[in-house]
Amino acid sequence: MTGPSNIINVLFVILQTEMGGSERLVHTLVHSIDRSVFNPSVAWFFGDAPFREFADLHVPLFHVPKKKRIDFSAMKRLSDIVKENNIHVVNAHHFMSLVYAFYGCKIANRRRLIYTEHSAWEIDAMTERWKIMGSYLLKWVDASVGVTPAVSLQIQSAFKTNDAKTLVIENGVDISRFSRAHDKAKMLASLGLREGEKVIGMVANFKKIKNHMYLLKAFNGLIKEYENVRLLLVGQGHKSDPEGSETEIRSFIEENGLDDKVTILGYRSDVPDLLSIMDIFCLTSFSEGLPISLIEAMAAGLPLVGTDVNGIKEVIVQNRNGILVNVNDVDEMKRALLALLGDESLRNKMGKESRYLVESQYSLNGCVRQYENLFKSLMQ
Repeated sequence: MTGPSNIINVLFVILQTEMGGSERLVHTLVHSIDRSVFNPSVAWFFGDAPFREFADLHVPLFHVPKKKRIDFSAMKRLSDIVKENNIHVVNAHHFMSLVYAFYGCKIANRRRLIYTEHSAWEIDAMTERWKIMGSYLLKWVDASVGVTPAVSLQIQSAFKTNDAKTLVIENGVDISRFSRAHDKAKMLASLGLREGEKVIGMVANFKKIKNHMYLLKAFNGLIKEYENVRLLLVGQGHKSDPEGSETEIRSFIEENGLDDKVTILGYRSDVPDLLSIMDIFCLTSFSEGLPISLIEAMAAGLPLVGTDVNGIKEVIVQNRNGILVNVNDVDEMKRALLALLGDESLRNKMGKESRYLVESQYSLNGCVRQYENLFKSLMQ
């Protein structure tokens, strides 16, 4: 994988290849990065086989099995990958990836290391011991990136980092994927939905922090006042994940007789097609970094309803492209959804604002160019 001498070999390190927000960003970077300058590859820890989207990128993929809480063999394996493939720059996404990449970049080999963090809450949840460890590691890291100004500030606050080495690079999406014509009738039919039936959607893996139960409780009250509506939940959970919420979600749907009103679609690779049939997009998390799912919904021209929390409130402009609601205020969520369902002109107005904002603030080109410039600057 060494390539021509003028090519910069970049290894992206992620926790898994299952498509969450950070994985979508890495997938986008690998897909869009200038291959005349950069030679990208990806390493991941959890899950034996890569998801098809990553396999379809046709770049080197390295599985680094992590089997113990502190797995030194995984550190050694990652270090060997860096050395054997002449990696010049490692971009570690999330703190755990940084910890395991540090040995291979700064102890066993002299390579550039970038830490990208996607959410302030992950840093908040760390023990004081790990924050002290992080403060030490980040002294030697070449650059830290927060996906929002708030995340960047949290990195500086928690780890006492050098301001000059802590950057903000906001996530971007390929807007063209959401501008294409979609066969809406065919998609509706494939999901058993009727023409004219309003569709509320949420794209998020089934984790407690995503707070699906809040939306479900509001939806359960909503259908008593507005019957012609369906809820689509795009995402999945894992039984081994202590933060998983799929069992709770499915139990609530069954206990409240919502099987004919709520559809769980699991993991889907056709998110642009699914967004094209939605009328309203929701995200009910307790906290976010910069949620790509929300930005993709904006690119699809959808009005938004989201919780008034970090990450979401930076994207939803109240009463402009959506409505912000307080966490777990079921009545407030129900009222917001009813207001949008009952007013087509309001939905259209907010949807147009979503599209305008994503075009002006969250373009893919801007995000990719900033990462490319960062990689090149560290090699000069």
